[in-house]
Amino acid sequence: MTKRTQLKSGQPRPSRRRGVLGSQTDISSFQGPNYYLLSVVLSVILLGFIALAYESVTLAPLLMVSGYCLGIPVIIIWRRNSSRTGSVKYRE
Repeated sequence: MTKRTQLKSGQPRPSRRRGVLGSQTDISSFQGPNYYLLSVVLSVILLGFIALAYESVTLAPLLMVSGYCLGIPVIIIWRRNSSRTGSVKYRE
């Protein structure tokens, strides 16, 4: 276990590194392209439900599964700039 250094006033020195979550701007990675992809995926899922209403046995499951299982995870994972050095960006 490491010792925490203290300032002259007796208060513990603040750490330079941020916690696991980082700042609020690091967490929210949704930008314009993500919202565009979200609208496309939601429209594919909606088309799947419309096809289900018309009793399409093949097209409806394909549209809905591709929207839920492929589209939504891609939206969450995909970022515009893929040049990340670490999982959490530190600001000093």
